[in-house]
Amino acid sequence: MTVPPGSPVAVAPTWRVLPARHPAGAAVLASAVYVASLALWLALPSALGEPTAGWVVVLGIDLTRVVVAVVILSVWGLWRPAGFLTAPTWKRVGPALPLLVLPALPAVFGAGLADRPGWKVALGVFGVATVAFGEEGVFRGVVLRVLLARGLRPALFGSAVLFGLMHLVNLANDSPPITVGAQVLMTVGVGIGFGAVVLATGTIWPVIVVHFLMDLANAVQAAAPTEDTRVATADLLANGAVNVALGALAAGYGLWLVRRRVGLIAELEVAPGPAD
Repeated sequence: MTVPPGSPVAVAPTWRVLPARHPAGAAVLASAVYVASLALWLALPSALGEPTAGWVVVLGIDLTRVVVAVVILSVWGLWRPAGFLTAPTWKRVGPALPLLVLPALPAVFGAGLADRPGWKVALGVFGVATVAFGEEGVFRGVVLRVLLARGLRPALFGSAVLFGLMHLVNLANDSPPITVGAQVLMTVGVGIGFGAVVLATGTIWPVIVVHFLMDLANAVQAAAPTEDTRVATADLLANGAVNVALGALAAGYGLWLVRRRVGLIAELEVAPGPAD
């Protein structure tokens, strides 16, 4: 049967084969859609006014993270290749265990727990969970797997760089440039470590859990209030240095996994490309 050009039936297969035909373009598109969908919410406060906008924006961003990841994974049929349908057995989880040092260090050496009402804690935990699922679903579930068509190392580094650049959106949320710069460097390193673990284990769930614990450990730390700008800047630099060091630690571990060809990485180096 001949399908008329421009019909929905003709368009749908094009979207589904986009990752196979243009993996780099598909990876950039997935990243851009995720970032743009979150950035759009930041334009609402001026239109809605406070305090309504605060609730709408926070919940909107949380839900958007999940929705965008689910839609892209579903449209491109990547749930199984991404590792969502692979059981995280103890044997598979092994390479992910060293990553637990990333949330452990801030939890142990941080400033302590913030004194917050229970409902705010619950809302924060929910938000952290959406960050872990959304970011891992898009950058390790979609971008990493799509770029495997280009080879293991291009996929690993390309997905990590796109993951790091995504955090530039925090500049639109009035985050200090020092903090955002450190976030970018840290998340590039974390992206390398997380990506290597996903490739080695074949499952994405361990890195989702570690990502959740990392962000949770950071979210519950109480910020030390100060009116001295010089002290505040010094604190930002110190925190940034710690974050960059954590990213370097994650990247070093990821590169070690690749060099040692741990788990499924050995198979991917022989025959790169996403598995069905």
